[in-house]
Amino acid sequence: MVSFYLSYSTDGSIAGRLIDDALTDRFGVDNVIHDFPGGFGGQLLDAAALIVVVGPGPRAAERLRDPLLQRQLNVALGRRIPVVPVLVGDAILARESDLPESLRPLADYQFWHIGPRTIGADIGDLVDRLASSYGTNVEGVRPAVPLILGEEPARLPHSASRPGTVFVYADSGGRLAVADSGQSMADGVFTTRYEVDISERTVLIEGLLPSRDDRYHFRASFIVRLRVTDPAQVVRAALAGDRVPLLDVVLARSRPVTRQFGIDETAYAEAAVDRLFASETAVPGGVTLLSVRPRLGLEDEDSRFLREKREWRLALLEFVTPELLSRSVPVEAWQQPARAAPPSDSDQPVSSAPPDMSTPDAARQPGRLLVARAPARVPVGRELSVEVWIVTEGRPTPRYGASAPMPRLLVADGGTPVTVTVHAPPGLHADGPLQQTVLVERHEDPAPIRFGFGAGTAGRHRIDVTAWAGGTFLAEVSVEVSVADDGPFRDGPERTASMADPEARLGEVTMEVRFDGSRYTFQVRSHAKMFTPVVESVTNSPNAAVENAIRELQQVAGGGSRDSPAMTRAIIRSAGIQLWSELVPADVRDQFWEVGSDMRAFTIATDYDVVPWELLYPLSAERDDGFLVERVPVVRRTYGQRRTSTIGLRNPHFVVPTRAPTGAREEVAAIRAILGAGDGEPITRADELLALINSGALGATHFACHNTFSSDGSFIDMDGGRFKPALLAEASIRKVLADAGPLVFINACRSAGVAPTYTRMLGWAQQFMSSGAGAFVGTLWAVRSESSVRFATAFYRSLAAGATLGAAALAARTDQQDDLLDPTWLAYTIYGDPFATAAV
Repeated sequence: MVSFYLSYSTDGSIAGRLIDDALTDRFGVDNVIHDFPGGFGGQLLDAAALIVVVGPGPRAAERLRDPLLQRQLNVALGRRIPVVPVLVGDAILARESDLPESLRPLADYQFWHIGPRTIGADIGDLVDRLASSYGTNVEGVRPAVPLILGEEPARLPHSASRPGTVFVYADSGGRLAVADSGQSMADGVFTTRYEVDISERTVLIEGLLPSRDDRYHFRASFIVRLRVTDPAQVVRAALAGDRVPLLDVVLARSRPVTRQFGIDETAYAEAAVDRLFASETAVPGGVTLLSVRPRLGLEDEDSRFLREKREWRLALLEFVTPELLSRSVPVEAWQQPARAAPPSDSDQPVSSAPPDMSTPDAARQPGRLLVARAPARVPVGRELSVEVWIVTEGRPTPRYGASAPMPRLLVADGGTPVTVTVHAPPGLHADGPLQQTVLVERHEDPAPIRFGFGAGTAGRHRIDVTAWAGGTFLAEVSVEVSVADDGPFRDGPERTASMADPEARLGEVTMEVRFDGSRYTFQVRSHAKMFTPVVESVTNSPNAAVENAIRELQQVAGGGSRDSPAMTRAIIRSAGIQLWSELVPADVRDQFWEVGSDMRAFTIATDYDVVPWELLYPLSAERDDGFLVERVPVVRRTYGQRRTSTIGLRNPHFVVPTRAPTGAREEVAAIRAILGAGDGEPITRADELLALINSGALGATHFACHNTFSSDGSFIDMDGGRFKPALLAEASIRKVLADAGPLVFINACRSAGVAPTYTRMLGWAQQFMSSGAGAFVGTLWAVRSESSVRFATAFYRSLAAGATLGAAALAARTDQQDDLLDPTWLAYTIYGDPFATAAV
């Protein structure tokens, strides 16, 4: 078969690796040759064409000046090997006068353009054109899996189907029917019957998977057990000329996983892919993959490179003396930080922790800013752009923009993909994708990203911009646009946010939930896969249903139910299943099961917090693993919540109003003992508490009190007045708690409830987290006093002992489940980073 030589650099690696994947799928792993540092041997001489990818942005004009690429082009032009330039986005070929004399014929070459909005279709057309132009036969690339064993007219007499097969009948109009074993359907309606093999079989498929550095790849072989589960779909696919896409499905799911690993981490990559296929996988065309067992190795060139790299390191150590080590960077710091071992099967969350910021490697990397800019004022009917940059600290940011630091953004040698998503209200109509991925490199900033909108409705509109690495949240910033019936178009200020370590943490899954009053938007993100948003309209607001569910749970918690323990558990379980089946769209439920086998922490990112997401009970016809909060640590994040890896437990304060619940002081005494805090009088006055918060001196704070909640919001009745979430407005704007990042625990009835304000939902969690708290713990409904004390002490004990926030929450819930009549363990909601630990 004909082969192609593919050349792309890091500035075009996103489109380049998609082209790489498409070529490999179409022509096979042995027929796509890649360039590598140091040369390209004689492989280019055997290629049918040299494909050169030129990425977008300001560096596009410099691409043809790369010495390695110039050597490749000189060889191709000298040997009359066709050259196919592929221009991505706004990239252009250099002018003839700017090219070396030997390369000037390129100025007359016809190029292929890849548009940012049509990238999938453009790459598909490119691969089809290459196949057509070079007469390639691609039938042998994918494994042949004969699923249809025979075809004959339906009117002919036949024997019963053989064991492990069924007959599928088809009429002239394309209608299909599956017959039971031995059943004849030759009644004049059907014209053809097909014998379909439904027995279990094993096939071997092979492919090429990318590593963290797109220049190097893993050679993969998969032992796949499969079975036909929908014979009619198999026949329908065959009649349409489609093949069962086993290779496509396996490789497409594996690529995002192996891209997290370097070629010196083959064993970890293989383990991660193996966990990816822990459950059965449905394949288009009526086939189910029962099991997929991967085996990963390296290509010859990659093995040579890794071997030489190790030999170089060993040789280097011979020249390192104790004196040199005492005044220089340790040799280990020159190497890429080792990845944590793959997650185990234990119930405790395992994270691939980011490198220690005290290491020289981390210290050498500058901070980053997530910067967003939009016009401040736009007339109705006009188009507008939201522009987003990821900028190295110390470099100039765009005028009229706003920025915020992105501390600890550590970038791998080959770059780190960062996905930027924008969310806008219905009054602004999106003119293109709302999610784009850029490659953040160590020494250069990616090109700016543009998101287009049309101004449809007058009013003030907030646009939220978030940055993600897989399912790991990095940064968030918002811009506001005022749309008016008339008036001038005016630029607005930029907004910035700090951007944290961009490495996607294995096992972290985030579900974003947005609600605009009539539509929900869900988006599931994980280290293995980032799904597109799912939008679902609702006929009625869920408020009434939520209130009914909470009322029933409060009755159970208060001991007012006369049901048996088993019946009580069934009532609580049914509430969770109903929430899962009615409010979570089917597509999102399917996505959950797809990433669920690797899940080690689940974050719910939402501003619309009236829904008790902690009550979710995922259930399918095949799976019943209990409440979500029983399986993995579950936390929330809200708008304005910064990402922090530590939670302050220092300088603890305790709030116990005069009219506190019975046992409140005993609860405080137990928590003092856990935290090692001295004795002292608790805070009882609202003005004293507010002054302490606004001063920025608030440490970890535990409330043992009553909280009154209604549709108008929450308040805590204290000496001197009512303490309300709205009183934290100043603290929220000034971020007064950001330095200490304290834990705030309001152990009171429905302390996590929210109520509408002018523009958004407001509650204790939103106000404390936007003020800079490291974590917040509250309740979704009224809880039993003795159970709430038990939950709090178990939570503090785990967190103070070194557990992550998510693990401490899971431990506290587990400690509560012995009483089937008490749903308190489901009532608590926790805001923060699931992998954050306490700073004591």
